[in-house]
Amino acid sequence: MTPVSGNGKKHGAAVVGLRMGRAHCQAYVGMEEVELRAVCDISGERAAELGAQFKVPLATTSFEQVLADDAIRFVSVVTPDHFHAEYAVAALEAGKDVLCEKPMAPTVEECQRMVAAAEKAGRALMIGQSYRFNPAYLAVKQAVERGDVGEVYFVASDYWNNLMGVGGEGNWRNDPAIRHPFVGGCHALDLTRWVAGDLVEVSARANHKSFKEQPTEDFITASLLFESGAIGRAIVSSGCMRPFLTSLEVHGTEGSIVDGKLWKAKQDKEPRPLPVPEVPSPIEGETRAFVAAALEGTPLPVSARDGALSTIAAHAVVECLRTGKTMRMHTDTLSFEPLG
Repeated sequence: MTPVSGNGKKHGAAVVGLRMGRAHCQAYVGMEEVELRAVCDISGERAAELGAQFKVPLATTSFEQVLADDAIRFVSVVTPDHFHAEYAVAALEAGKDVLCEKPMAPTVEECQRMVAAAEKAGRALMIGQSYRFNPAYLAVKQAVERGDVGEVYFVASDYWNNLMGVGGEGNWRNDPAIRHPFVGGCHALDLTRWVAGDLVEVSARANHKSFKEQPTEDFITASLLFESGAIGRAIVSSGCMRPFLTSLEVHGTEGSIVDGKLWKAKQDKEPRPLPVPEVPSPIEGETRAFVAAALEGTPLPVSARDGALSTIAAHAVVECLRTGKTMRMHTDTLSFEPLG
């Protein structure tokens, strides 16, 4: 892409949190209009390693140093979830455009604060719902937009995982105050919202049969109602006896999409494989889309509000489990409340 300024000047970028952030570094390095200027991590050794690998001017453990560099316009926040709000808000207030990884934040209030900070600062805040950049799911989205299935009346997305033996005592991922049991559901819920639109009601049930060492439920299924009248389902399992798998299934008045294939009629003997677009890896795709939208002033593929609604829906699921009640979603105030 050609820099918007038209003078060949590159825009500085920084990545904060370098375990998962390595892929973000690689994405920035591959852009003509961007210079990766800084990497930041709580581990000085890790920061030095990636700083040397990507030949950046600044490799640091100090986020304040990143904020102080006026040449840095873009900041990827790829830290553990409970630092997202603190770092994203600080970067926005410092005049940076921010790409923050999912899930957006561990509390509804933090999600709301991040959205408010972006709107007040007039800066871009995109939430990295990377599954929207997965070619298989892009193919489903494009098929729905073409009208291949007609009016959508049911959508389902599942997130099957086996985390038994992953982490351990003291690992932040095992702390329910930080990472609640439906955290993988930010993917599943986001995919359903991406296809069917905003949610109006959420209900859920769960059990805790397999992954006994996990302090919270290990299998959750959520029932969804969308503003369009479509209904849906989202499942998250963290202790299933199978390999990792995610899925997106769509049923409409004129067709169904199952396992990436389109069924158009009852008499079809074989479904039609969806054409899969050739796109970069999901992390590269989301990072490039973020930079392009910020530079061109066009809508972000996953705006702060959009990302918040998917994460807040996951929090609503947890509240359903706690209270046994259905939650009514409020898109305007980024909140929910018990129904009835």
